[in-house]
Amino acid sequence: MRTFVRRMSILPVVTGLALIGTMYVPGVGNSVYVPGVGNSAEPVSASDRPVAGQTRQSDETLRPMGHGNLREIARTGARRAATERATANPNLEIPPVKRPNAAPDTRTTPRRAPRSALTPVSDRFPGALPFESLTAADSRYAFGGNQFTNEPPDQALCVGNGFTMASVNTAIAVYDRQGAQLAPTVAINEFFGLAPTINRETETFGPFAFDPVCLYDPEIKRWFFVVTELDQSPFTGEFTGESNLFLAVSETPDPLGDYAFYSINTTSGDRTDRGCPCFDDFPHIGSDQNGFFISVNRFSLFRPFYNGAQIYAISKHRLARNAADSAVAPPSLVSINAGPIDHDPSFTVQPMTVPPGADYPANREYFLSTTDFDTVREDKIGVWALSNTDSLTMREPRVRLTRRTIPSLPYVFEPKVEQRPGRNPLGKSVGEPLNSLDSGSNMNEVKYSRGRLWGAIGTAVGTGPDQRDGVLWLQVRPSFADGRVDGQVVEQGYLATRRNSLIYPAIGVNDEGEGAMVMTLAGPTVYPSPAYVRIDLGGVSGPVRVPEFGQRPDDGFTCYEAFVGSRDRGCRWGDYSSAVADERGRIWMATEWIPNASRLPLANWSTFVIRLNLDNAPQ
Repeated sequence: MRTFVRRMSILPVVTGLALIGTMYVPGVGNSVYVPGVGNSAEPVSASDRPVAGQTRQSDETLRPMGHGNLREIARTGARRAATERATANPNLEIPPVKRPNAAPDTRTTPRRAPRSALTPVSDRFPGALPFESLTAADSRYAFGGNQFTNEPPDQALCVGNGFTMASVNTAIAVYDRQGAQLAPTVAINEFFGLAPTINRETETFGPFAFDPVCLYDPEIKRWFFVVTELDQSPFTGEFTGESNLFLAVSETPDPLGDYAFYSINTTSGDRTDRGCPCFDDFPHIGSDQNGFFISVNRFSLFRPFYNGAQIYAISKHRLARNAADSAVAPPSLVSINAGPIDHDPSFTVQPMTVPPGADYPANREYFLSTTDFDTVREDKIGVWALSNTDSLTMREPRVRLTRRTIPSLPYVFEPKVEQRPGRNPLGKSVGEPLNSLDSGSNMNEVKYSRGRLWGAIGTAVGTGPDQRDGVLWLQVRPSFADGRVDGQVVEQGYLATRRNSLIYPAIGVNDEGEGAMVMTLAGPTVYPSPAYVRIDLGGVSGPVRVPEFGQRPDDGFTCYEAFVGSRDRGCRWGDYSSAVADERGRIWMATEWIPNASRLPLANWSTFVIRLNLDNAPQ
């Protein structure tokens, strides 16, 4: 392999993975709702004029990208000759910077935060099957080693039909019910039939894909996988301005089988967006009985503008039929500007998913969001509904998005997480001390079961030197009348431990309203560790359980100013955990941790999966 230097500067800002809760970009314009797809130039009748809480929709194009078989892709990739080992050279290892002009978050954690009872921590985990999943090295050495060193991992997890799919930036693996990996690890670019992000033999660059999310729909028995993609110049590695969402849809219930691939071009945004070329960051996905939904945060790629949340809606039945038979007409794709909420841009509007066996809400997809885009303390959340989802099979769907703010317990901008002292060879090599971990206060994954939406938000808890990161968990009973959404928080509470923090929570719940919440436990006495707690219709119960304690502090390139880190922000962690129920009612969970294992020169993270059998798991 020839040695070459990446022809782009490494700027002292966070690198190309999702920046959650770290930007304040004021001045997002309001938008209005226009019924019907593709008719925005037509006059709006009196009965269709916008009312409070409605937003604009437009038509987009779902472009086929071809087909592929994940099992064959994995086998072919395993035969590919590996490149040289990873190095500590940032020009060769660190992915490109995105949003280079975005201003850093200047918010600080208030001195006073909610008080929370302390939940004990236990190293016992009855009923759980834990196993280590994808690591930084697995990602870096996929695709013959033609990958960057990435962090944070951005954990994706989906489960169904006896299989578990896990993904991180920027790799995918599939496991059986016992946690055995069924095929070699595949790079995301490799999966979609793209050129490598960085080809270390030809000294060229390919598309940069990141922020993976996946979903198994138990009703139609299909797997969905989504990433954000930015085009790079093949010769310099600089962003060209072109951006897409990439979507994979399985043709069978087998996650290792055949897939159809699609793209959605997001470069130009819509007519309300400023600063384009734009890109759709931090995608999250959901489904109801009719549709498949992608929710994103839309940013300018080269300028400091945030344009708010965007929601895409597609008929899942027609999408599945088109994936299996290209002769079937592709479904309509609706793009919806979510508009502002509580006088601020909407941000991370999380769609619901429904566990196997649970009832779907009638003809609606629900969402939850926070309202703390530029504030340090809030006591309300947003509940959203996309109604008329049965119209997604029509040529011109007539879905309607409405939203409402409802009261909740307070949540407060989180402090950075102090790390337990330990070995940090990368930091020492550049003369910098151990850094703290970042965290996020956006709404995390949302589930719908027993007529409730289940969600969790990171929040500061405590006061003074005892202040740390905890979780506000919520159960919301949504309602819909006269064309508008409403809702009520029926259960809520805080979760916190003594001295240490809980960050990036995700709730998984089955059709009986029983489940668990996963997160990372970290702080001055605990290295970053996978942790979970039981949750049911009455709330959380029992200790915070840790199946494997972390063994080292986070010591990756986003921790240090010599690379792209910031003392103000801290090491990049998360950006999200994941939890989901399978057909047997068991809860599968995944999050980030730091083991005592071989590492990359510029990263030492790993991910951890837990399968929890609730029948054998006392509260």
